[in-house]
Amino acid sequence: PAEGVRNAVAALRPSGALSLLAAGLGGAVLARALAGHFTEARQALTDPAGRWGEGDPVPRRFTAEQLSELVSGAGLEVGAVHGVRVFADLVPGVLVDTEPGAVDALLKLEAAAAELPAFHSVATQLHVLGEKRP
Repeated sequence: PAEGVRNAVAALRPSGALSLLAAGLGGAVLARALAGHFTEARQALTDPAGRWGEGDPVPRRFTAEQLSELVSGAGLEVGAVHGVRVFADLVPGVLVDTEPGAVDALLKLEAAAAELPAFHSVATQLHVLGEKRP
């Protein structure tokens, strides 16, 4: 991952910005545990790449701290960090589909939680903005 971020940074203009979206470790652990897959949840928690097993389609997951370190290690100043899909992947689809106003309320909740560091650890995805130092 570090080489890929460095390559992206090398392509930026002097005052350029990088928008990096990656899979979140905590969200995967929480989702596996809530689905009753406790062994897979523990595997993701202890695996260096955050993978829950051989069948895991995601090659690497990050914490907000790891992703921020990756961005700063490539020479960028870390700007905003957001959690993406903090609740959306945990809410039963039937609830969102049948409850009037549920989609709008869920989107507002997601927006409110996205910037709060306490929710980064359970987000399915993490979004980090990095700015090239002059």
